Amino acid sequence: MPNMVLTSALPNLQDRGAFMSINSSLQQMAGGVAAFIGRMIVVQKDNYSPLERYDILDYAIVGISIACLFMVYRVNKLVKAKPVAKVVIQEPVASALDEVI
Repeated sequence: MPNMVLTSALPNLQDRGAFMSINSSLQQMAGGVAAFIGRMIVVQKDNYSPLERYDILDYAIVGISIACLFMVYRVNKLVKAKPVAKVVIQEPVASALDEVI
């Protein structure tokens, strides 16, 4: 959850919906690519043999996790450096309705 809060703070308010949609699509594609690459690393010679090369998969996961920590740190710096935009709320058009009544 903290990742989503950090990620959603990146785009401007008017672009947040499009950004979250693209972000969700990229997450789905990354999951598919990760499953494909994981299947290429872990092998099973036949139906009765054990799965092999989990150690390589472990090293890959550790490396990717360290890279993700670095990227989250960079995103955090970008969010903190971003100027805070003021939200302007327009008042309702009550004066026009008062004149009619």
